[in-house]
Amino acid sequence: MIFKTKLHKIVLIGLGMAALSHMAHADLLNFNAVVMDTEAAYSGSQERHSLSERGIRFSADYLEQGGLTAGYSKTTVNMKNNAAAINQNNVLVSSRVNFLPDALPGRLTLRLDGHQINNNDPTGNTSRVNVIAQQLSWLAKDDSLYLDLGYTYSHYQNQLQVYQYTPTVGFALNGGTEWIQLRYYLINGLNPSRAMGKYNTSALEAKWTHYFSPQSNSLLPNSMTLGVTAGDRIYTVDMSAQSVANLADLEKASANLGLFWDVSKKVKFFVLAGQSHYSNPSLPNNYKLNVAHANISIDW
Repeated sequence: MIFKTKLHKIVLIGLGMAALSHMAHADLLNFNAVVMDTEAAYSGSQERHSLSERGIRFSADYLEQGGLTAGYSKTTVNMKNNAAAINQNNVLVSSRVNFLPDALPGRLTLRLDGHQINNNDPTGNTSRVNVIAQQLSWLAKDDSLYLDLGYTYSHYQNQLQVYQYTPTVGFALNGGTEWIQLRYYLINGLNPSRAMGKYNTSALEAKWTHYFSPQSNSLLPNSMTLGVTAGDRIYTVDMSAQSVANLADLEKASANLGLFWDVSKKVKFFVLAGQSHYSNPSLPNNYKLNVAHANISIDW
């Protein structure tokens, strides 16, 4: 397994170098920075009180050929019953390469993400986590259809390896003013003693996005996205948010609403509010997590 992890790291570095080899002219590079803040409160949890996460990501892209992203965030989970808070450091490195194949009109993208997570969990079960997430995606030339296939390998301490598969389809409706996306999560390799009695889990995520007509001097967002998830998920890797749910119990369902603004040509603003339902059968305890998230994105 050590060889497998090293091999994945070598592939990640190689893909990053392949992307950088094209970036010979700085004036052809596009840069981006995203500052993020997430605040959440647990409702009905016997053990957890609140969660906070703040982070930043930097990206560099060479025209539309490929790019790199590096990010860091700090997560704090405040506990109940005088238990010590869990403080976690999350590191992300991501690379992507785009292709324009003649036989398949549109853009083909190969993406590889690496996550490294460390915290002060006294059990050690959720710390020193290494994740390799791979995704092959295709977007039609007219932006009317999107397909991807994701595969994720997560290595946890105390002999736990988790495998996740995420086929995805997205398509436009009503002349491009609506977008529907469906993503299926299949998570295998679970240890029932550490996954609420589960050997594997599956869930379906659905998102509906509506794009508003541009209006000058309007406070209306440019788009609104409603997302829902049904089914069981644990140790989830979110390829869209580029995040890892290493601290979560068994997620049973979720719903969220996101709003997006193009503040200017270079500045974008996004906010999201949502609620997730979790279960910890070992206590037993069913509870909710109410989340508020905001980020601002700046291009240059």
